[in-house]
Amino acid sequence: MIDPTDMAILKALNQNCRIKVNHLAELVHLTAPAVAARIANLEATGVIKNYTIETDLTQIGYPLQVFIQVKLLATKQTAYLTFIREHRNDIRHHYQTTGEMNYLIEGAFTSREKLKAFLDALSKFASYRVTDVLAEQF
Repeated sequence: MIDPTDMAILKALNQNCRIKVNHLAELVHLTAPAVAARIANLEATGVIKNYTIETDLTQIGYPLQVFIQVKLLATKQTAYLTFIREHRNDIRHHYQTTGEMNYLIEGAFTSREKLKAFLDALSKFASYRVTDVLAEQF
């Protein structure tokens, strides 16, 4: 069970997963060994699944970021999921969703041409709606 102190630790790690344990201990008013033990427990129980970095996609050559809502064509799920795995480098996140659409893809592409090629291939398995990302707010 997550208590308020664990939640404070998770919020601090979410803002900066490289925060020093000593500094985190000061923030949550515990000793560094107590915070380290709590983090180890959060990892062991699967609350913390992994630590990541967030990159500026534009600076690494992926200036075109989009959300693609996907509605599968009948009997195309297996082929669609294979397609998604083959295009893993273009996909940041892939979610199964409720409602009219079956999936939501968060993608990043190097160019409009690459996005178009992806969408042309996707159309064999599904209909879709694309939303361009103009700016990240936080």
